[in-house]
Parts: sequence; structure tokens; C-alpha cells
Amino acid sequence: MFLFASESFNQFALRLRYIRQYTEERQRQAARIMGTQYRLHEQLSGLTKQQQRKSSLLNSQLAENKNLITLKSKEDEMVQQLSQQEQGLRQELEERRQAVNRLDNLIAERVREEIARAARAARLAARREAALAAARDARRAAAARNNASGNAGPARTRRNEETASSESSSDANNDTANPEMDAPETAAEAAADRRAVRIALTPETAQLSSSFSGNRGRLPWPVSRGFISQHFGRHPHPVLKNVTVENRGVDIQTAAGEAVRACFDGKVQTVTNIAGMNTIVMIQHGDFFTVYAKLRSVNVSVGQRVSARDVIGTVATDAEGTSEVQFQVWHNSSNLNPENWLGHR
Repeated sequence: MFLFASESFNQFALRLRYIRQYTEERQRQAARIMGTQYRLHEQLSGLTKQQQRKSSLLNSQLAENKNLITLKSKEDEMVQQLSQQEQGLRQELEERRQAVNRLDNLIAERVREEIARAARAARLAARREAALAAARDARRAAAARNNASGNAGPARTRRNEETASSESSSDANNDTANPEMDAPETAAEAAADRRAVRIALTPETAQLSSSFSGNRGRLPWPVSRGFISQHFGRHPHPVLKNVTVENRGVDIQTAAGEAVRACFDGKVQTVTNIAGMNTIVMIQHGDFFTVYAKLRSVNVSVGQRVSARDVIGTVATDAEGTSEVQFQVWHNSSNLNPENWLGHR
């Protein structure tokens, strides 16, 4: 209608050209709209995928946070358990220190008593020897005077000989008497005995001490099988930081119920019980001492003579199922490293 309403042919041609241009422009606009819609669709698809990825990442992050919260809870529980274990270890360490101190005090006391006893015995033996020597000198002088007089008859001579024989027999009996039964010692003598730092050795104990010292590095182990679980001296605690422990001997871990043996000939000096160390056996070898701790049962008694490798008891097993014996070596009041005395396995 717009074309046919033209007043002239020229106007018709202009209107036709306008309609064509208008149609082309609408087609171009439609194409631009379609392109824009396609780009928007692609952008929407990209945004949708990005949103899905973000949603997936958010879900993963939430799951990770949940896992972290669970791990944190477990970590807190573990820290609490470790804290309780640390408190238990510190309490166990303190109990061990107290047990070690009690054992050290016992050993030191027994060694001091033995040193004082040996000093008193040596002093009394020397006193008796001096008294016997003085009595013998007096008898010799009396016999010399009798011989010099020359006036005694045969009967008097026989009486002198019988008297001398009786006195000699009495001196021999006194010589075998126990020096401990002599007159009580004075306070000064008792103080001097306590100040002694070494055991006064008799010929027998001196030979035993020399034999023990000569077997340095060759002594048999107190158990037939086992290994050293804790060495001698000061060393860091295996679990607690900045904590050191001191061992006066060596701890030898072995099988449950294993027999504990004497490492050398000697005399049982002490058998007692100490909290944390179970039963203790202390054997004297002259002026050397060996100590066997953490025993369950004992087969010997105080004063009993034992030989090397004699069974003196059985090893104890603690609440954790560990069976070990502690072995110590002392020379007078000096603590020695047992690893230098035991033979190689």
C-alpha cells in the first residue's frame, strides 16, 4: 500500500529502495541479535559451568573443613593422651629415681658398715696380736730368769714347763677367739672406723679381691641370655625432652623367669626388698661388691658363700611384661661401669 500510494514513478522507486534498505537493516539487526543471543548463551553456559565448578570446589572445601575438624578433634585427643602419657612417664621416672636413691643409700650404708666392721676387726686383731706378742716376750723373760737361777729342781722345772705349755695353749685359744668379742671400742675408735674409706683386707679377702680384679672384662653375665637395654651412666630419656636419667649399673633384658647367677665367688652380704627394685642381692668379693636388683625370688641368704655361676634367684617381670635385671659393680664406695667387667657375649 505504501508503494502503490506513490504519486509518481520516481517516488515509487524511492519508496521501494527505502523498503529494501529497511528490510536489509532489519535482517542485519536480526543477525546481530542472533549473534548476541549465541554469545550470551555461550557466556551463560560458561557461567553455568564455572558455577558448577565453584559449587564443586565449595563442596570439596566444606568436606575438607569437616575432615580438618575431625582431624583437629583427633589431634586434641592425641595431645591429651600424650599429655597423660607424659605425666605417667614423669611419674614413673620420679618413682624410678626414688627407687634408685633408696638402692644407692642401701648400698652406701652396707659398704660403710662393712668398711667399719673390717676396720674394727683389723684393729682388734692387731691389738690381740700385740698382746700375744707381749705375753710371749714375758714368758721368754720368765723362762730365762728361771734358767739363770739354776736352783730349781727337776720337779720345779717340770712345773715351769707345764705352766708354759698351759699358757701357750691358752694363748692359742685366745688367738682363735673372735676379735668382735673383745672389750667394747671407745668412741674415738668407733669414729676412726667410720672414717675409713677402704675395707681392711685379710690375706683371704685380699686374694679374693685380687682374683676378682684380675677377671676384669671376663666376668660371666648374671643371666645366660639377654641384652643390655639401658647402659651405665647419664643419658637422655628416650621419650621426654630435656630430661636425663642416670643408671648406676646396666639393665639387662631377658626372658621371663630367667635364672640370675652370681658372677664370681663371694659371700652374700645383703638380701632385702626395695620398692621399685623388687628383691636385691648384694654379694661381697673382698673389697668389691656386685649388686643384683629386680629379682622376683631369691635362693640365697645373708652370710652364705656362693661360687661363680651359682643361681641366686629369678628375674622379675613388670606390669608391661618386661623382664630385666639390674647389675652393678662397686669397689669399696666407688661405683664402676659393669660393661667394663662383663665378658663379651
